[in-house]
Amino acid sequence: MTVAAVRETDAAGRPETVAAQLAALAAGQELLVVFGSNARSVQHALIADLRAHLHDREVTVMRIRHRHGALPQNAATVESLLDAGTVPVVVTPATTMPHIAAELASYLRADRVLRVLHTAAGADLFQVWQRPEPALN
Repeated sequence: MTVAAVRETDAAGRPETVAAQLAALAAGQELLVVFGSNARSVQHALIADLRAHLHDREVTVMRIRHRHGALPQNAATVESLLDAGTVPVVVTPATTMPHIAAELASYLRADRVLRVLHTAAGADLFQVWQRPEPALN
């Protein structure tokens, strides 16, 4: 399972390119997108483009704020969405996006965390963390 952390400002220039990269990830594994945005609406170009690329899978958007004690319930909801085969997109304030992504990745025991960063060519995925392979005894 992969957690992809995307800040709205990093995907703003080319949301269709970012959505295509995320859709390619979702084709072969479970994917959770944590989208950092300060907009009040959850109607973003990236989410619309992701739905267009994943027309055969449900993309479910949910808002999560960083509140003490609320993570277990929110993470359980995300886990049930993943188990149902959907691609959850968690929308959270941009300032808390790294914390929410890390906490959900830990709770869900993700295999890796990727980050979308703005580049000269638009935006690209970079690996932030990967679960170490278990040692063989």
